[in-house]
Amino acid sequence: MSAVTQASSCIALQPVCDRQFNHVADELLYRPNEVAAEGAEPGADGLRASARAYVTAFYEIGLAALVGTRSLLVPVPVQWVLEPEIMLLPADKTMVVLPDSLEPDAAVFAALGSLREQGYTLLADDVLIDRSPEALLEQVQVVRIDVRDTAGLVDKVRRYAREHVSLLACHLQTLEQYEQCRDLPFSYFQGDFYAIAHPVAGRAIKRAGNRAASLQLLRELYLPNPDLKRIEALLVQDPHLCALLFKRANAASGERLHRVTKLQQVIMMLGFDKIRALTVTLLLAHNEPVKRFLVLKALVRAAMARRLARHARGVDPDTAFTAGFFHDGTNRRYAARGVA
Repeated sequence: MSAVTQASSCIALQPVCDRQFNHVADELLYRPNEVAAEGAEPGADGLRASARAYVTAFYEIGLAALVGTRSLLVPVPVQWVLEPEIMLLPADKTMVVLPDSLEPDAAVFAALGSLREQGYTLLADDVLIDRSPEALLEQVQVVRIDVRDTAGLVDKVRRYAREHVSLLACHLQTLEQYEQCRDLPFSYFQGDFYAIAHPVAGRAIKRAGNRAASLQLLRELYLPNPDLKRIEALLVQDPHLCALLFKRANAASGERLHRVTKLQQVIMMLGFDKIRALTVTLLLAHNEPVKRFLVLKALVRAAMARRLARHARGVDPDTAFTAGFFHDGTNRRYAARGVA
């Protein structure tokens, strides 16, 4: 059993308004205070930052309490774009903010098409669009433009407007800038002129978990026919994971008269996919670099195995993913470090 206390990290929300000055959305931001203290780059570990932010926003707080009926803009790392199954996001309630570091190629375009088919709304900054305008504008629904760069701004906005995408003006500092942008075909506005980003969760949280049990749980969840009793036995060994699953299940139950109180009910209500995704997210959010690196390496191997299986006859992609994740070499390394 291990315990993680995160006292120096929080999430923040940056509000977004529409042309009528209505608060219609918020962007999820991660604020790792320890990064500033260590002098590291804020984006040095995007996957870990994303995992921590997702756990806090979607499981510990919950979307209803966080943003109510507003949309949530969620920045994602490159790894998530290519393999969104590793951390499930509610497609109907979130707008995916694509990373500027994304390198447009055939695999990325295929992944973006798949995300749209799954119902995700995709937002990209204009610096990313500029790398492959024709192909990317076919995939994204919202383009965000930094209005601090005034050179050619009017022509740029009008050019994007002809592509039938919605436009979001960001980094607006003054009401005068907002009024100038309202004369252009922007639909949404973001910046300190309207509201600064405000922290949502920054208190110390004691998160007790059992990493060995979590890895065994993943192994079981990736089997073709998972054993319900085995899953239940492994879940009870990870208190933090259980607490988040109960919270998610009771939030999903809506107006039910009775709260969900049995772990088997939680498993049946949420399903194996959601439990698997949260388990992976918690492992990626963990503080210890060696364990986090091994989990990420296993996920990369599993994703590669799945892609190869799609081009092979008679090979099930999900089975290939499982085999890649739990390759013997990975298991030996986990066991050597006492995490499996």
